[in-house]
Amino acid sequence: MSDDTFRWVVAGGVLIAAVCFIVQAVTVLILFTVMKKTQVRVEGLIDKADPIIDSVKAIVADLQPKLAVITTDATDIVRTAKEQVDRISELVRDFSDRAKVQVARIDGTMEEAIEQVHTAGDAVKSALLKPVREVNGLFAGLRTAIGVYTQGHRASVDHATQDEEMFI
Repeated sequence: MSDDTFRWVVAGGVLIAAVCFIVQAVTVLILFTVMKKTQVRVEGLIDKADPIIDSVKAIVADLQPKLAVITTDATDIVRTAKEQVDRISELVRDFSDRAKVQVARIDGTMEEAIEQVHTAGDAVKSALLKPVREVNGLFAGLRTAIGVYTQGHRASVDHATQDEEMFI
């Protein structure tokens, strides 16, 4: 490449670099202006936010002891409630155990009463049926005796067996 061409290329590069510096300078100036306006706005907001922040700090400072008391009270209430629930649970468990024992006793008593009713029923039945059997046997004997005297002979063994089978 010739010297003239090289000089023109270098001169073009320097010119491009100078244009870039000017563009950068304009950009920085615009950014500075925008930042200055933003700073003014933020300072206005800070001035307005300072009283709000101060009142929030005062409210937090005022509420902090109250919240501590509320937290302590809530902890005590929960602890007391847990103790009461434990006591009630123990009471219900004790009641349940006692009720089971009473139900078992009642069940045993009922079974014994039913057994006694059955025994009494059997005793009444045998007490009532025994005289009936005796009277029945007496009438059977009388009937046989009358039959023997009226017919003049005794019944055969087949007739006696038949009578016994009917009785069974």
